[in-house]
Amino acid sequence: MPEKTVDPDLVAAAIGEAETVATLYELNANYIRAFAESDVVWYREHLADDFVCTLADGRRIDKAAFLKRNAEGPGVTDIDHELVDIKLMGDVALVHGTTLYTRDGAPAATSYTDVWWRSVGRWQAVAAQLTAVAKPASDRKQQ
Repeated sequence: MPEKTVDPDLVAAAIGEAETVATLYELNANYIRAFAESDVVWYREHLADDFVCTLADGRRIDKAAFLKRNAEGPGVTDIDHELVDIKLMGDVALVHGTTLYTRDGAPAATSYTDVWWRSVGRWQAVAAQLTAVAKPASDRKQQ
């Protein structure tokens, strides 16, 4: 039986992709943390200058309006995220997930898609799309 060999370039590419995806998972977790903590400094550093966010009600806001809203506080408690899925396409990545929270004493959730772009070796969010979830999971742990 012939000896099987592994192409070192393919191995290096797979390792590089795995590291990139891990970085994007970390950026996503920090994006949610920054929301929970009203961390405008983190957002200012990680959102592209031409960042645009489409809110759950359909309004579109730019980076300045997003930062202003974030500085006012999240308006919700018990913030968590789940169902995160990352699609890497070269220097662009789509991050899909669901943010869970409590609003006015009731569980609620928002699905999101964030678009990240890598330029000069640095990832920045260029867009976010928020969609209210009609009926969040009733078995969500309340704190």
